Amino acid sequence: MKKVKWAILGAARVNEKIIPAITGSSQGELVAVGSRRENSAKEIVQKFAPNQGEKIECYKGFDAILKNKEIDAIYIPLSNEEHTETALKAINNKKHVLIEKPMAIKSNEVHLLTEAAKKNNVKIMEGFMYVFHPQFDRIQNIINSGILGDVNYAHSMFSFPIQATRFYRINRSIANGGGALWDIGPYAIHTIRSCFKENPKRVYAQSKLNEHGADISTTGMIDFGIDKKATFDISFECIRRSEFEIFGKSGRLKCPQVWQPDTLPAKIIYMTEKSGLQEEIVPTANHFELEVEHFNDVILKHLTPKLDNEDAIWNSKTLEAIQKSILSGNWVSL
Repeated sequence: MKKVKWAILGAARVNEKIIPAITGSSQGELVAVGSRRENSAKEIVQKFAPNQGEKIECYKGFDAILKNKEIDAIYIPLSNEEHTETALKAINNKKHVLIEKPMAIKSNEVHLLTEAAKKNNVKIMEGFMYVFHPQFDRIQNIINSGILGDVNYAHSMFSFPIQATRFYRINRSIANGGGALWDIGPYAIHTIRSCFKENPKRVYAQSKLNEHGADISTTGMIDFGIDKKATFDISFECIRRSEFEIFGKSGRLKCPQVWQPDTLPAKIIYMTEKSGLQEEIVPTANHFELEVEHFNDVILKHLTPKLDNEDAIWNSKTLEAIQKSILSGNWVSL
């Protein structure tokens, strides 16, 4: 059976999850890792794929990997502002690309990547691993069943106290990809958008900015029109939270842990006028493994990704508008 030959560009923390997901996948194999830091690629392979190290080539830099015609797919976990340039090089070298969220920090760059992918006949997908957890599908089933009524309000929260080892996330301005908005904001905004059939109409947000112009905390509102609204708050100053809640005319649903650890079962709590309070337990699942297997399928079977290009464009447009609102202090229309 043909397998997708993967390479990773960058020695990011998320490789702790992605490397085992690729090496353990039935339809994929990790053949190369590159890092701009001396010996970093070798170190993470030894740490996260100790039994397969001899099969994985380690490189200083990315060029040799991008030009290698044997490699089918690239995973990009670089800094937010580096995604577009690196992904474009991979796409133009006929590589399929899984790009860690956000796909890009400018919506016109997402358009550029999607057009390049069409031209080169390759697949690209934004890396929101959480949507591959069965919890997400169950939540969508509940929403689509109509038992909550038409969803007219949602709220999402994502935060954790940032440690000194992660200050690289806030060492540049929000306009240059730094801060909570571009780091944890994509999750909070994407979960909200998944609750509504409509696309956002306008947004408003306020932030606490540090000396670099990066947001440490941001709160805001998204207007979906026809009396449908959502609020969100993200922060590097609050206790860890990763939850959202949605409300309809007939019921409400709460997801206490959206980005669920792969070691624990998930919980969904909902209440309707007819059923009263209900609680469901979703079995343990590794969403990184499921994400990789899905993208393998997309490549091998020429499928449309679960997270398509239109989704990536709207997520980027919404985040970009929120950034404009933070900097202007005004409502921003999309």
